[in-house]
Amino acid sequence: MAELRDEIAQEVTGLQAEITAALQGLDSIDGIDEDDPQHAAAFARLVQAGNALLKYEAQVPAKLEQPHLEVSAKSFTVALWAHVACAVLLGVAAGLGWISGGWAFFALVQLIGTSVFYTAGQKPLPGKHRQLRHAAAVLGVASVAVPLLVFGVLPWWVWLLPLLCWASGYGLASEASGAGARKAKA
Repeated sequence: MAELRDEIAQEVTGLQAEITAALQGLDSIDGIDEDDPQHAAAFARLVQAGNALLKYEAQVPAKLEQPHLEVSAKSFTVALWAHVACAVLLGVAAGLGWISGGWAFFALVQLIGTSVFYTAGQKPLPGKHRQLRHAAAVLGVASVAVPLLVFGVLPWWVWLLPLLCWASGYGLASEASGAGARKAKA
């Protein structure tokens, strides 16, 4: 992150130096009339240098946020893969007879639900990627709670926990990607 900040600072310094050079070029032709093409060209260089700096500075927040966005997306992806693994293991446990065969259907529903989560969390909006981290956390809680519930380690009323986790995880992932806002516009 420090390297990124240094890179941005160097780029801004370079762009500011271009503005300074354009100002000095404008000052060097101080005696020339403003209608002269040489004055107009020097002024255009100054405006162009200023616009380049403004354009770059508008991109700085997105550049600073990019590493954090990548971490959020990776954590969400890892949570999804863990959820898939838990669903597959439930299906295997049902196939081996360790648990009732009806849980295989639940594992299939869980796999389908994971694909819904995946599509909900695609392409987070700038500034919204942190919701993916929260979605990953609640999805992780659900991934741990479901096998414990299926194998009878936790009491039946704890089924509310994964249900709430799935609902809030989907809501967070949708909010991060702006899916709800896109549906409202349509």
